Amino acid sequence: MKNYNNKTFVLALSLLISSIGYAQNIKLSIVNAQNTNDGSNDYYEADIMIQTIDGQADFKLGSGQLYFNYNTAAFGDNVYTNNRFEVTVDDGTEYFLGEKSGFTNFYDVSTYNDNSTSRVSWAFSQGVSSGAMTQMVSSSPRMMIHIKFKYADIRELPMVEFETDENLVSGCRDQFYTACGSYDSASTTLDCTPNVDPQNVNVQFQDATFESGGAVLSVNDKDKLIEFSIYPNPTKDLLYVDVNVKSKYRVIDMFGKIVKTGSFDQGKNELQLRNYEAGVYFLRVLNNNKIITKKVVLE
Repeated sequence: MKNYNNKTFVLALSLLISSIGYAQNIKLSIVNAQNTNDGSNDYYEADIMIQTIDGQADFKLGSGQLYFNYNTAAFGDNVYTNNRFEVTVDDGTEYFLGEKSGFTNFYDVSTYNDNSTSRVSWAFSQGVSSGAMTQMVSSSPRMMIHIKFKYADIRELPMVEFETDENLVSGCRDQFYTACGSYDSASTTLDCTPNVDPQNVNVQFQDATFESGGAVLSVNDKDKLIEFSIYPNPTKDLLYVDVNVKSKYRVIDMFGKIVKTGSFDQGKNELQLRNYEAGVYFLRVLNNNKIITKKVVLE
């Protein structure tokens, strides 16, 4: 039997692992799903979390790509082309990819593509050397990005989920890499070759784990659907609003400007519109991320 030198064996094993990537030791999940409204449009929003699993050591994150499936009845086709999807990161450290120094963003988060009519892809890339980064992916889940879809019809289910079927998108679970060098100095010039040190190289993660369960809007929200009626309509000044749950409201004019806000108690409410110009308005009632809008004609 051959007698292997332990150091040589360990080095060879390390190089082999680096060449094939790490398997099943990072996890991406969708959390904090909710419907929102900006006064004019309805949105589906959620956070994407990242963490290590299966004993993976902490590491600095380099680049990656995600694919999201969605319900076209809710958001329409080709959400990126039609400006119905965006990814954001707060400056600073609330979101992992928001790390920056002065005016220098550590990551570029601006790459999008309509992978199909019902699937959108988004990618990020490293903008500084790993030596400039301070944040590490660890076993504690951390917000990585915030996603936002613009509704075409809020009455439809969002059905947002990660695409994880590699028969449909080749390599969709293999799109994350460690940060590359210079690993020992802060720089905006990336040296990602092993010429100086093997730690300069991006290492790929194979078969990442994805959890889409948190993308579903909460059952409690679904149980509290808003129902309300308004009368008389048209009206000259006073509008009666009969609503089934305590709710907030906004009155919006034809130009999308919010002209009045407030809240309704469960049951019959009065909404005074005496001081507003005649025309068409929209009454938007909101409760637990559920929204219904009705047209009001003021004579």
